[in-house]
Amino acid sequence: MSVINIDQLIQALESGVDTLAKTTLQDYVSQAKADGENAIGSLKSNLQQWTLELESGALKADDIAFLLKEEAALDEMTALKQAGLAEIRIDQFKTNLITMITNTIFSFIKV
Repeated sequence: MSVINIDQLIQALESGVDTLAKTTLQDYVSQAKADGENAIGSLKSNLQQWTLELESGALKADDIAFLLKEEAALDEMTALKQAGLAEIRIDQFKTNLITMITNTIFSFIKV
């Protein structure tokens, strides 16, 4: 079992947020990046704990997606709401963000 470097994970997630914002919300890139990066920052300690638990077998792959869906940090999306983006598009961005976070975690952990 290898212990992942949380700073490298966060850096990869921030890069993923940038790419996701550019590919899914072209007219709201700066707001999407701001909200995504704020969510990643708020999740840092949880992500560190969850990745350790995933590596040890205490959590399963499905647990990570569930935990992310329950995170209040992903519900805020303040900049996108203030920009007037429709709620359904914000929800799509959150779903894509959860998928990106999950996939990035798994790229760091060989489950």
